Amino acid sequence: MFKIIVHKRALKYLNKLTSFRKTKIKNLLTGLINNPIQREDAKPMLGEWKGYYRIRIGNVRLIFWVDLNKKIIYVDHIGPRGDVYK
Repeated sequence: MFKIIVHKRALKYLNKLTSFRKTKIKNLLTGLINNPIQREDAKPMLGEWKGYYRIRIGNVRLIFWVDLNKKIIYVDHIGPRGDVYK
């Protein structure tokens, strides 16, 4: 089982969302605890984001990386598709 650490800016964006979207993302994060990398919706990223994974939730993207040795998932970004990759 993995531990999840959410970055301050990702948490700030999450708190601004509607309760429906917030619940959806929190459920997704709970699902990541068991097997973060081998999910169908977790896509590995390329280029300067190599080593990160992304999950699409409508027009919102969740970007994270996984430390397999320490069993920690670091959620670095949660945001709209156009802004999250900058």
